[in-house]
Amino acid sequence: MKSWLGLVILLLCSMANPAIAQQGRSCKNNPELVSSCFQVHGKVFYSNGTPSLRIWRIGSSRILGVLPPENEIVPSNLARALRGWDREVFADLEVCPFTKDTPGAMQMVCVESATHMVVRTLATR
Repeated sequence: MKSWLGLVILLLCSMANPAIAQQGRSCKNNPELVSSCFQVHGKVFYSNGTPSLRIWRIGSSRILGVLPPENEIVPSNLARALRGWDREVFADLEVCPFTKDTPGAMQMVCVESATHMVVRTLATR
């Protein structure tokens, strides 16, 4: 219960003042993490809903949600590659969990690193 309260406070603070929320943010050393960071090969993309930044774990049907909404904790190289809803990025990612991996539920994470990135611009209609 205590970790959920901390996560809610983190979300509210980052929505209230994004400039302040960016300062000193850490993924791997975040005190709200519930277990160790892990590697995934995935597609990072924006989607409708909350959180809007998501990761599809390639080879599975699992989707990870990147927190906090609207002010995600991601490395700068990934943030630059994702400028806009018309892009998706395939990459090797190190992600750190804010929630446990539960079947049928989106696991919430932050992104510590992104390597071997391939950026694809989506066709607009």
